[in-house]
Amino acid sequence: MYVTLPPAGQSGLICPGGAPCSTGWFDIGGTSLSCPQWAGLVAIADQINGGGLGLVNPALYKIGADPARYSNDFFDVTTGDNQADPSVPGYPATTGWDPVTGLGTPNAANLVPDLVSAAHGN
Repeated sequence: MYVTLPPAGQSGLICPGGAPCSTGWFDIGGTSLSCPQWAGLVAIADQINGGGLGLVNPALYKIGADPARYSNDFFDVTTGDNQADPSVPGYPATTGWDPVTGLGTPNAANLVPDLVSAAHGN
């Protein structure tokens, strides 16, 4: 799945040359696409913890503030931007947290146990 929303605001199956097809990119947009991924990561972390971790944002940002943990738990996206329409100001992807990519792409194998640890103040 290719995560984007074309400038025209249209979504759906995008086929080469506009012809009907069964393969191609399925264009969809919005940050809500990451919700199922994060729900799964937090559910696994809850399971490791033996119960719910509660609000995980403080633990995530604790990890993000520690350079060693951050580089181990996230793949930082540092290039690109979210300016699809030149008339609307966008933001650049930068090192660390930014409005385009947040903390970056999670490295789930490392992040999940660190999330449990950070949620317990470690």
